[in-house]
Amino acid sequence: MSQTKCLSLFAGVAASLGAASVTLADSQSWTESGLSTDEVRAIVSEMLSDADNRSSLLQSGSAGHDGSNFFLAGNGFMLTVGGQIQFRYVANFGDDDSTFRSDSFEPGFQTRRTKLEFAGHTDEFGFFVQGDFGFAGGGFVLQDAWVSHDIDNGWEVRWGQFKAPFLREELVNSKHQLAADRSFANEIFNQGRSQGIEINFEDDDWRFAAAFTDGFTSANSDFPANKGVVFVFDGVGDVIGGALSGGESDYAFTARGEWKWAGNWSDFDDFTAAPDQEYSGLIGAAFHWEGGDAASVDFLGAPIMVDYNMYSWTVDVSAEGNGWNAFAAYMGSTFDADDFDVTDHGFVVQGGFLIPDSDWEIFARWDAIIPDGDRAGDDTFNTLTCGANYYISGHAAKFTCDVAWHLDEGTSTDLVGSNTGIGYLLEDEDGQVVVRGQFQLLF
Repeated sequence: MSQTKCLSLFAGVAASLGAASVTLADSQSWTESGLSTDEVRAIVSEMLSDADNRSSLLQSGSAGHDGSNFFLAGNGFMLTVGGQIQFRYVANFGDDDSTFRSDSFEPGFQTRRTKLEFAGHTDEFGFFVQGDFGFAGGGFVLQDAWVSHDIDNGWEVRWGQFKAPFLREELVNSKHQLAADRSFANEIFNQGRSQGIEINFEDDDWRFAAAFTDGFTSANSDFPANKGVVFVFDGVGDVIGGALSGGESDYAFTARGEWKWAGNWSDFDDFTAAPDQEYSGLIGAAFHWEGGDAASVDFLGAPIMVDYNMYSWTVDVSAEGNGWNAFAAYMGSTFDADDFDVTDHGFVVQGGFLIPDSDWEIFARWDAIIPDGDRAGDDTFNTLTCGANYYISGHAAKFTCDVAWHLDEGTSTDLVGSNTGIGYLLEDEDGQVVVRGQFQLLF
């Protein structure tokens, strides 16, 4: 018998004897308890068997922390448990002459993200489940819940709820962003989460993903839930603006391809490059199409059903190495519903640099939202963001401070509204400044 097993048996016997002593608290000894010798032997045999079983369970698996996550493993099964906390202070400086606000200064704390995640695999399948305690109200909401299967030769299929393979900025996890939050342009054009099935392929230089889903931003929806269309009308009933809301489309297809001309795929899990990282480069492109019947209301507020189609596309490029990083993306979308047809565009350009021999990184970003000329307003909405990261322990513990300057008025386009997640409050005056200080902890 091995030393480990002997120690485990001894510990099991000791624990069981302790429990037995409590049960026989009125007795001073085994013989005084009135038990026969055979009965005592039976009890001891049962305790030894139980201890041996516990020892086998201990030796068949393991548990602990691997430096990134807590884990349980054994018999071909692996489960990791982790989470993310982003706590920030937001100070918004606007114009109290705006129609939508009465105070030029709106400060306060915000728990932007509080997530729990469970990931792992069996012999045949991988899985991932994640939820977030919402920063407004604190309610726990399911975000991701999917299962995957490796088909071999670089092919994999997954099904469940996940982000469709579209915008790269959205696909990079919130814990691995450069600024405190993603760009405003990403918030307008991103795919959100949807339910469906996806097949993907990866080799040394190429990777590709294609998905059939319920459409953009359809997370946690039931199958009878129709997509919604929100129209904006002028005074005589003509449509001068419109956008999709939640619910499920009748059909939706998304495909994304990427070519890596240098570096490793893991280099593009975030937007930051370590001081000693070799040069890496990536170019990607994606296309999305969805359509069907959608629920809406007419000019008089009566419920109607309309046919709609939405086409979205994007091209992006990333390069990084030796402490510096750069990323740029163009995105566009055409929305056609009930004779209302508009095409909107967006751009993001960002870059960062780690200060040599320090844990500080400085960064800057410009993004623009360019609405269609047929919308109620067609002015471009620009945002400049700059700031710094202080890495205490990589992304696992870091402090971010940035300043976002929204140069234009929000009501110039029905695309742009309040977004407290990034700190923007709708106003019809030019210029708004948002200061964010955030601490992130991963566990």
